Amino acid sequence: MVKASFRAAVVQTLAVLGDIEHNINLVRHYTQEAVRQGAKLVVFPECMNTGYLFDSAQHCADLAETLSGIYVSAIADLCCRYEIYIASGITEKDISNGKIYNSGVLLDPQGKVILHYQKQFLATHDQNWFEVGNKGCPVVDTELGRVGLLICFDGRIPEIARCLALQKAEILIDMANFFVMDRAEMWLPARAYENGVWIVAATKAGVERSIYYPGGSSIVAPTGHVMAQIPYDTHGVATAEIRLDACQLHRNLSDRRPDTYQILRKPFAKTPLAPLLQQPLVPEQAIAKVAAVQSHAISEPASLEAAFEMIGHAAKLGAKLIALPQHFNVPTWSPNHEEAKAASLQAFKHLQQAAKITKSYGCALILPLIEQVADALIPTAVLVGVEGEVIGRYHQVHLEPEIRAWAKPGNSFPVFETPFGRIGIILGYDGYFPESTRALALNGVDIIAWCCAWQHPFERELLAVPKAVDNRVYLICANRTDCPYPGGSFVISPEGFDPWDVKLAAPPVKRHGAVMPMHVNLALSRQKQMIPKVDMLRNRLVDTFEPLVSSSF
Repeated sequence: MVKASFRAAVVQTLAVLGDIEHNINLVRHYTQEAVRQGAKLVVFPECMNTGYLFDSAQHCADLAETLSGIYVSAIADLCCRYEIYIASGITEKDISNGKIYNSGVLLDPQGKVILHYQKQFLATHDQNWFEVGNKGCPVVDTELGRVGLLICFDGRIPEIARCLALQKAEILIDMANFFVMDRAEMWLPARAYENGVWIVAATKAGVERSIYYPGGSSIVAPTGHVMAQIPYDTHGVATAEIRLDACQLHRNLSDRRPDTYQILRKPFAKTPLAPLLQQPLVPEQAIAKVAAVQSHAISEPASLEAAFEMIGHAAKLGAKLIALPQHFNVPTWSPNHEEAKAASLQAFKHLQQAAKITKSYGCALILPLIEQVADALIPTAVLVGVEGEVIGRYHQVHLEPEIRAWAKPGNSFPVFETPFGRIGIILGYDGYFPESTRALALNGVDIIAWCCAWQHPFERELLAVPKAVDNRVYLICANRTDCPYPGGSFVISPEGFDPWDVKLAAPPVKRHGAVMPMHVNLALSRQKQMIPKVDMLRNRLVDTFEPLVSSSF
C-alpha cells in the first residue's frame, strides 16, 4: 500500500577517489543520521562508490563495481537494518557486457535493487570513461510512490524528466555532481514545476582534484518550491516531508499535444536543424536588434493607439524584430467569447497598422491577434515582414482552460524565414510545455517569441531561461501588464544569464509601454554545444522518448 506521505533525505558529502571502504563508511554515517531524522528514503550523490575524476578509462574500469560489489552490498545491508530505501550513484561495471556506466540504483527495505538506471546524457569528462546508458527511462512502484531515476546532466534534457513523469512517476531521484549552482537553483525547480513531480537531488560538496562541487542538494515540491536544501560548501543531511497528493494538484500533463511533438522522436540527422548547423554564417550579416514591447490594449481610452505608437518608437531605435504580448488587441488578458469575437472583427485593421510600421522602418513584427476563420475563433500570432507582407501565422497549440470554450487550437510549430533569422512563436499556455520550444529548436529556429500573459511568477523565473538555454536559442518574452503576474518582459540569450537568478540578472520591469531590447548574434543560436562534446540537441537518445509522443496519460 502506498503511503500518503513520508520523509525523504538528501546527503551532501564528498567521496574519496578510489577509496571505496572510506566511501562506504560515509554512507553508513549519513544513513544513520538520516534515519535519526525519520527518513524512509535516503539519496546519495553520483559515483558515490568511487569518486569521479579518474586518471583514465582503465583507472575508472579498475574501480568500477558490479551490482553485487561491496558498495551496493553495503547499501543493501543498511536498507535491511533500518527498513528504508536508499538510492545512490555508482561507477558500474555491467556484468552483462563488461562495459562501464555512470549508474544509479534504488534498493528497497529488503536490500533488493528494484531500479537500475544508466546515465543517458554524458558530460564531457563522462565521455572519457563511461558508455552511454542503455536502460531507457525506467520507473518502479514502491510503497513510497512511483519513482524514477536520473543522473546530474540528464536533468538538463527536458525529455528525460518528462518521460519519467509521463510514466506517472511521482518522485524523481537525481544523483548528481553539480559543478555550478544554477543546477540546484534553476533547473531542479524548473523540472519539478514543469512535470508536477517531487525531485529529491543529492550532490557533492568540496574539491576533487580540479573539480569544485558547490553543493545544492535539495528536495523540491511539484510546485517548484524548494522544501529543503543543504547549505553550499557544507556536508550533511536535509529532510522534507513528501506528500504524493501534491503531484496530482500541480500536473497539467493531460493538456499536452503529443500529435504535434512527433519531431522529438526523429533522429537528429533527419531534423531540419541538422543541415542548418553545417551552413556558414557571415558574421556582420548574422546580427540584429530584437525587442519585446510591453504594450497592448487595456481598458483606458486610446490605449491601442498608444501601443502602436510605442512599437514605432522601438522601430525608430533600430529594433528589427519586435514581439508583442498575448491578445495584443484585446483589453483584457483572458478574453471571453464576446471579447474575442469583438477583437477578431478588428484584426484586419490592426494588421494594416502593423504593416505600416514595418514598411516605414524595415522591421518585422510579431502581432498576437484573435482571428476568425470560417466559424472558428483562433488565437494567432501574425509575423509581418519588412514590406508589410504576412510572412506567416502561428495558431496557439496549447489553449488555456479559460479560453477553450471559444477558441480553436493550432496543430503545428512552424518556423519562418526572415532577414533577421529563423523565427518561431509560442503563445501563453504553450510555455508550460517544454515540447513546444524543443519542437521549434529541432525545426531550426534561431529566435523564439513567447507572447504571454503570465499567471504565475515561476513562468518567468523558472520556465523562461531553460527554454533558451536548453535549446540554445534566443527567447523574446513579451508579457502583458494587466495579467496576474504583470510585466517583466525580457530577452534571453542562448547562454542565459550570469548570475543565474533572473530576479537579479534581469529585474522585472512592470511599466506599461516598456521596451526591452537585445542585440542578438545568430551564430550563438547555430552552435548547440553547451560545453565541448555536449550538444544539447544532437546527443539526445530519441529511442527512449516514446512516452513523449504517446497519447495516453
